[in-house]
Amino acid sequence: MENWEICEKECFEYLKLKYSNKDYTFEHNGGSDSTKSDILLKKNGIACFYIESKMTAAQCGQFVVKQLDDRFVNSENNRHQKNLIEDVIIDKMNEEFESYANPGTAGKSLNIGKDYFYEWICNFYKSKNVKYFIVEKEVGRNKLDSDNFIIFPIKHFQKYFDVFATYRIKKSGSSVPSKNCIEEIENSLENHRIIHSEIDFKNGKSYIKLQAKNDKFKIQAIHYDYQFNPIKDNLFEIRRLSNTKNANVIFSISLMKEQAENDLIEFESEFFLCN
Repeated sequence: MENWEICEKECFEYLKLKYSNKDYTFEHNGGSDSTKSDILLKKNGIACFYIESKMTAAQCGQFVVKQLDDRFVNSENNRHQKNLIEDVIIDKMNEEFESYANPGTAGKSLNIGKDYFYEWICNFYKSKNVKYFIVEKEVGRNKLDSDNFIIFPIKHFQKYFDVFATYRIKKSGSSVPSKNCIEEIENSLENHRIIHSEIDFKNGKSYIKLQAKNDKFKIQAIHYDYQFNPIKDNLFEIRRLSNTKNANVIFSISLMKEQAENDLIEFESEFFLCN
């Protein structure tokens, strides 16, 4: 399990431990699907809003930019709701087209005012009904004390995080493998001498039991790479990694402020306002 996954889990456990009761419950909806927010607050089973979990240094959203011969344009490969500030950022990139052209996997930092980055991030998360962020300071120690977490409303994002943006090439994500991939997956596992069960397709996902360590790992096959994510008791979810490489503007953040008491009070007051 990667650090960001541990962070999601521990933030969820903290909120559940600290604030759940007969009326209010939390639901963990995150994972590798960036179109979904991390933690949902419900009142009497009815959705109220989402809370996004972050580490003190983390990525915080991205969008795909297409490079033509002499300019950048917004890409049709973006899956999120249209974010109008993207066009402004792309216009700024076009002012220095030669500087950003052909960025490679190392990428190039965007020399653009950070206010644009903050606006993109806030618009992105508001479109997913995120109202608050929760930050875990020490990840992986299962330290569920209040002083290990910071909670603040999205409107104060700029007060808590410094933000940077890089334009670079990266693979475009993962998906559920189709049944046509079964033979390739099984052959690859056998080539690596990993004993396995049959692949089970269930609830829009694919699972397999392996005689392997309960750690995330990848296998390179002929047509695709496959990632195996541990669930429990040698059960793994299979993800097919994309072969498509796109150039993305990627936002990264770094915490620069401790908890403001008023922001925590505002969050806790939501439990009386939510309906």
